[in-house]
Amino acid sequence: MAETGQQEKEYASTDPVGAAHQTNASEPVATEPLQYVVTSDRTSNHASGAAAPLQHVGSDSDLSSSDQDKKQTRPDVTRTLTTTTTTSSMTAESRDAEPQKKKPWYKRLNPLKSSTKPPVPKERRISREYGAPFLSLLTFQWMAPLMSTGYQRPLELNDIWLVNPKRSAPVLSAKLSASFQKRLARGDKYPLLWSLYETFKFEFWLGGLCQLTSSIVQVMAPFTLRYLIAFAEDAYIAQQAHAPSPRISKGIGLVIGISLMQMLQSMGTNHFIYRGQMVGAQSRGVLITVIFEKAMKISGRAKAGGKALEDDTTEKVNIENEKVNKGFLKRMIDKKLNPKGGAQVMADTARGISGDGAGWGNGRIVNLMSTDTYRIDQASGMFHMIWTSPMAILLTLVVLLINLTYSALAGFGLLVIGIPLLTKAIKSLFVRRRAINKITDQRVSLTQEILQAVRFVKYFGWESSFLERIGNIRKREIRAIQILLSIRNAINAASMSLPIFASMLSFITYSLSNHDLNPAYVFSSLALFNSLRMPLNLLPLVIGQVVDAWSSIGRVQDFLIAEEQNDDFIWDMEGKNAVSMHNAAFTWERNVTQDPDKKPGPPSKIGRSKEVKNAEKAAAKAGKPVDASNNGIDSASTLTEAEPFKINGLDFSVGRNELVAVIGGVGSGKSSLLAALAGDMRRTSGSVTMGATRAFCPQYAWIQNATVKENILFGKDYDKHWYEAVVDACALRPDLDMLPYGDLTEIGERGITVSGGQKQRLNIARAIYFNSDIVLMDDPLSAVDAHVGRHIFDNAICGLLKDKCRILATHQLHVLSRCDRIIWMQDGRIETIDTFSNLMNNNEDFQKLMATTAQEEKQENEGQVNEDEVEDEKKAAKKRKQTKRGAALMQQEERAVKSVGWSVYAAYIRASGSLFFGPMVLLILVISQGANIATSLWLSWWTSNKWGYSTGEYIGIYAALGVTQALLMFAFSVTLTVLGTRASRIMLKRAMTRVLRAPMSFFDTTPLGRITNRFAKDVDIMDNNLTDAMRMYFFTLAMITSVFILIIVYFHYFAIALGPLFLMFLFSASYYRASAREIKRHEAVLRSGVFARFSEAVSGTSSIRAYGLQDHFTVRLGREVDQMNSAYYLTFSNQRWLSVRLDAIGNLLVFTTGILVVTSRFNVSPSIAGLVLSYILSIVQMIQFTVRQLAEVENAMVSTERLHYYGTELDEEPPLHLKGVPDSWPEKGEIVFNEVQMRYREGLPLVLQGLNMTVAGGERIGIVGRTGAGKSSIMSTLFRLVELSGGSINIDGINIAQVGLKDLRTRLAIIPQDPTLFRGTIRSNLDPFNEHTDLELWSALRQSDLVGADENLDDKTHGRIHLDGIVEEEGLNFSLGQRQLMALARALVRGSQIIVCDEATSSVDMETDQKIQRTIQTGFKGKTLLCIAHRLKTIINYDRICVMDQGRIAQLDTPFALWQDEEGIFRSMCDRSGIRRQDFEQMKEE
Repeated sequence: MAETGQQEKEYASTDPVGAAHQTNASEPVATEPLQYVVTSDRTSNHASGAAAPLQHVGSDSDLSSSDQDKKQTRPDVTRTLTTTTTTSSMTAESRDAEPQKKKPWYKRLNPLKSSTKPPVPKERRISREYGAPFLSLLTFQWMAPLMSTGYQRPLELNDIWLVNPKRSAPVLSAKLSASFQKRLARGDKYPLLWSLYETFKFEFWLGGLCQLTSSIVQVMAPFTLRYLIAFAEDAYIAQQAHAPSPRISKGIGLVIGISLMQMLQSMGTNHFIYRGQMVGAQSRGVLITVIFEKAMKISGRAKAGGKALEDDTTEKVNIENEKVNKGFLKRMIDKKLNPKGGAQVMADTARGISGDGAGWGNGRIVNLMSTDTYRIDQASGMFHMIWTSPMAILLTLVVLLINLTYSALAGFGLLVIGIPLLTKAIKSLFVRRRAINKITDQRVSLTQEILQAVRFVKYFGWESSFLERIGNIRKREIRAIQILLSIRNAINAASMSLPIFASMLSFITYSLSNHDLNPAYVFSSLALFNSLRMPLNLLPLVIGQVVDAWSSIGRVQDFLIAEEQNDDFIWDMEGKNAVSMHNAAFTWERNVTQDPDKKPGPPSKIGRSKEVKNAEKAAAKAGKPVDASNNGIDSASTLTEAEPFKINGLDFSVGRNELVAVIGGVGSGKSSLLAALAGDMRRTSGSVTMGATRAFCPQYAWIQNATVKENILFGKDYDKHWYEAVVDACALRPDLDMLPYGDLTEIGERGITVSGGQKQRLNIARAIYFNSDIVLMDDPLSAVDAHVGRHIFDNAICGLLKDKCRILATHQLHVLSRCDRIIWMQDGRIETIDTFSNLMNNNEDFQKLMATTAQEEKQENEGQVNEDEVEDEKKAAKKRKQTKRGAALMQQEERAVKSVGWSVYAAYIRASGSLFFGPMVLLILVISQGANIATSLWLSWWTSNKWGYSTGEYIGIYAALGVTQALLMFAFSVTLTVLGTRASRIMLKRAMTRVLRAPMSFFDTTPLGRITNRFAKDVDIMDNNLTDAMRMYFFTLAMITSVFILIIVYFHYFAIALGPLFLMFLFSASYYRASAREIKRHEAVLRSGVFARFSEAVSGTSSIRAYGLQDHFTVRLGREVDQMNSAYYLTFSNQRWLSVRLDAIGNLLVFTTGILVVTSRFNVSPSIAGLVLSYILSIVQMIQFTVRQLAEVENAMVSTERLHYYGTELDEEPPLHLKGVPDSWPEKGEIVFNEVQMRYREGLPLVLQGLNMTVAGGERIGIVGRTGAGKSSIMSTLFRLVELSGGSINIDGINIAQVGLKDLRTRLAIIPQDPTLFRGTIRSNLDPFNEHTDLELWSALRQSDLVGADENLDDKTHGRIHLDGIVEEEGLNFSLGQRQLMALARALVRGSQIIVCDEATSSVDMETDQKIQRTIQTGFKGKTLLCIAHRLKTIINYDRICVMDQGRIAQLDTPFALWQDEEGIFRSMCDRSGIRRQDFEQMKEE
């Protein structure tokens, strides 16, 4: 998001037109303050609505009217969109139900607010712009019905018109793609730029023509002013000399002429901006669509940043040729814009590897879609100013020369020198802004990591340490922001004052070169200098935007011409086999490691370029490519940057109805084999023949943010019979019964609201429902409970799919006996392929492997047990369903409905240090504005020689006043920004502390995206936009007020005209804001839909490709883009609607002033008349700017309000420290649970019901039970994540309720179910606060079997695990097993007396499980261990086992004693897991 919005603000200081399109100074990328709502009628927009993690959505289309009718009968369903979860809930609309309160009489006076509100349309209509008559298009009157509705009641989604068919994204993107492909084939230079031009040229040039007209008129109006002032002067002199005065009709004619010119200029400017913005918005929509289309096709190699080596030489030749062909000027410009080459090579240029080395990871693709398309959109808004501004400036110079002769050159010279200097200074801001963005990214990603793992942070008692880390980053960020803003304020003060100084210089030169200061010439020139302010200030802004857009177009073009995935399989639908491979080899791509800038720890000292050069030299010597991803430095900083994984020599075929299992250890290539078949890996040799369509079930289930049903259908038509069969086969029926709206429940983003097992089962259901003849399944049974796994295996894999080709990668060795053949992978090749019986008889290694897994007992009653189990689950589900309905609702996001309250403004001022700062800032503003008016008044007194001073004295005072006002203006801005940033620092600190201290129930009921959003987007707005918006608002308001006061002092009648015009102005503004706010809100909601759909689909590309659904998703995204644009386009037209009307009011003010000057020509000095006229001309555009800035301030204050809420209103956990506990506590580790009762939140049922248990110090206890029996709840109570509802827990005789939370949590250790790693190094993950020596950490790694006994602490060779090894986000560069072992090492480092183990081995293979169990036995000897177990075999040698059932202890005894109780729950669990007497005896021997 780097500079886009920033430049906007960088220059927008005096930006009346720029303001016009500056509705939101910086574009939200994926984090967007979406506290807004659409409801099931797709109507009511309570800007927030309750957000439930599971949401009912009736129909995919927002438009179907029949759907709407069906829903009339039930209460409205409010749908909230937040960034991370898209959610909603049933909240009965109470709005209509409330009895109508009688309005106070003064509110009933408004004739435009009728008592009956217009009804919400049943369906959305096409935009009225389509087919509107010319006059309506000219004045934007076609917007009127929407504005009127918006004024009567909040706009609903159905009020927002559909996109004008001519502007629909799919239509335009087809046109663009055709043009792009044609130009690409022809070998055109810059094909993307010219295809965009071809697509939008008519509207593009229409805007240019309008801007040219308005630029010319803008110069001619002040020139005509000279004749009006001259007329007033002639009349005044004639009056004094009693001579005949000129006729009044001449004066009135001139006034009418100037007013008409102003109107023409207003129309021209408005249409120029509208056309520009529309071209921008349309380009953005079209580019999002084509980027998405490409993302579905891009090859893995291009994604990883490599490319076929043969491409390299041709590219070099092309670049050389281009250099020769470019003209000198073109080369210079290119060099400036792209120091490293033309538009085709952007910031991430090659670093010694074929391909640009940066690759097109998902993050970069999403960034193209969000940031780059936005930059292109922004730049086209004002593009034509690039050529019309210089023309206007030259024309102004000509007119100034006519007015002031050569003296004008003095002032003009100052501008010519000043503007480039300012532009240079602004450039330096970009460098600073980039540095700040890096710090902000660090803060936001750290915040996000902490929030994602908040449960974990609480378990370890790390809140205060993380707060300190964030605090340190934040201090650096705020310091950098304050410096940046101060420099920017200095630039702004200078640029605002430049025209004043330029006019001063000219008038002083004019006066000193023996000319009389004639008011007609002087004030006409003053108005001209003022009119220069806008093109001069906007030009650098526009150039900045265009440069940015140019590099963005280059990036998008690079992406669009990247290599596409070839489907190089041979498809033989009639062949004998479903799959056959002949000597095939596949490879993954080089993975792009962390960008060195983003690495935690101290930044590297050497300059990047030096490293790269050295790397390239070394590579040249060695004759091999350098790895770009670590700048060619072979150092400890690259952990897993080894050769990409390959699978070789694959030679096998699978029949059309065969079930083949793929087995092998962790990292042997099972998943890779399936990915190769799914088309996800690059084939390097051999051939692959596919005989049918395929469905793919990846290991990490890709779940869409859609309803359960949509996830299963996955673009297929609904077939009720087949669908029901699939749901039953995948054991999803009990889950659907539990979900609040059955299969119409919406799942949060990334499947966030369903459990791992449910995700996996949805994944399987989708693959089966797709009804392909080849089904690839990558370890689908690992995440589900054993009995559910068996149910799926029987009913789905060997049931519904029995006549299809099934390839199943699995760790569950007990299913092998039911497979037709087994493929055993080792180190990326096939070790052996054979039937189960052959392998058992002839392969010794296989026999050993099978001996480690408990073979299934073929019990007759097994089927029986299974069915009972599923029945039990159903009953339990029914029971839970009753309570679940209420509990499913996520917390409604709080939102103030009206504008921000005064208390928030007060809190904001208070946070800046003191309430007195508010009035102080305003005082500085008033004085600076006074100095501004005084400067101009002094000029008018000088021209009429009112005081009779010498020229030197007049000049001296004039110059002094000018400098004073510039300095005061700078003082005002700096004070405002320093106080504002201080306030945002304090408020963020409060909010962050409060959030981390919030109880877990807050995180359970608040989508993560909503919290991150406040700490990213809202803080960004407070840091960067709020003080800017305030400065501009106060400044323009003060300017307008002072000018009106000035006019009224000299022309009293002006007050009479001002009254009604001011009321009209207020009315237009509030009329506009009513609908503008709602349209903006809908746009934000709809945009977030596009962002969510886009990033979600990009992350699921491999699944989408495997199913061959690229087109389905592209069409769906096109629809979403049109939905977004339907509101986005209206934000432009409703701004223009307002501008046209406010300009009309402004022009009436000009007309009134002109008429007053003409009628009071005899008794008001012409120099005063000139001053007033020159001011009123410059103020017309300021009026609409003020309205816009007020809206900006209000919008930005909403962010303050949201942060303030988090800082003051959230619940807090009990204190971190209470009474002191001895350092050595707990010594023995004895835990006593006494009548423990616990519920997760008020109003929910008890999950633990009177738990009594004493755990002796050093005892090892296994805890087992069905899902939902209350196993994990015991952990929550022990760590006080949830406070007890009754009873107590004592550790070594101390009641834990009387111990501070930090003291308690830091004395316990936990090995959690999902191993959480933070970005950083292995050292920072084991010991984030440097409390242990390297040796202690190394011994923990060794104990947990992450490093071998023979490995040495200083051995940092490639691929080895060492303390400085890099950990990427969420630890994704380690396998799940390695992450689990690291969590174990972390617990070992902590060295607590009490260790809690929460299903720590649920996601690892048998071998890793045994490693973990060995470590637990040796490393935690003599310590108290509570272990929630997934695999019973791991705990049958524990001291005692506690069997939980429905929140109570059902059994508690030694494992063998429990096994002997044949009626007990434990015995039935053992039977199902195939645990026999021998196992217990074997354990004893061990």
